[in-house]
Amino acid sequence: MVRGFLSWLVFLVVTPLCAIPGAIVSSFNGDSHGTMRAGRAWARAMLWVTGTRVVYRNLDRLTSNQPCIYVVNHESYLDVWVLLRVLPLTTRFVAKASLFRVPAMGWAMRAAGFIPIDRGNRNRAIRSLDTAIERIKAGRNVLLFPEGTRSRSGELQPFKKGPFHLAMRAGVSVVPVVIHGTHRIMRPGTWKVRSGVATVQVLEPVDISSFDADGHNGLRKSVRAQFVDALADVAG
Repeated sequence: MVRGFLSWLVFLVVTPLCAIPGAIVSSFNGDSHGTMRAGRAWARAMLWVTGTRVVYRNLDRLTSNQPCIYVVNHESYLDVWVLLRVLPLTTRFVAKASLFRVPAMGWAMRAAGFIPIDRGNRNRAIRSLDTAIERIKAGRNVLLFPEGTRSRSGELQPFKKGPFHLAMRAGVSVVPVVIHGTHRIMRPGTWKVRSGVATVQVLEPVDISSFDADGHNGLRKSVRAQFVDALADVAG
């Protein structure tokens, strides 16, 4: 209970301290990497206060000469900090639109070039994916959570088709990033936080050339199967 109180107190203090300067720097010099660097500092602070130790595997697969799409399972709010700590500065998240209305944090997300998506409005969601393609053409990597939201149970949920439509349209590889253990540390639906170990495993990039133009469903099923296998292995 005490760790949870301290964690959220630090969140309330550190978030604006990192977000506002990062957003200001990015706004003045046009370099959105400034916000991402501030995000790394934010992530380090939050992982420290929550008592989270992260084991990273195959981080070399995050870097490539070509833009790509990262797809990540979503167990907890903690996932964002676990990811921000190591992702290339060129990465841009696709995140639910309501987060962009959070003071300080939302401003920083926009300054970083993150992409809001309203899954309840099909036309807006399509425009968000169009924006994601623009980011990819500009040399950015794009990250999406294919489950669409955090898993309440900790179990892998069905994957939405949007990230895989995006990959086929953009013509870039998909890099699966498997997170395990954050659900136990910071469970959705509760303010409680308990220390623990999380694992982040980067799988081999998936070349979409083996899927035809309408093969997003096959791509989605193939990638999800990789997540199922990887999570089973790490759970042991």
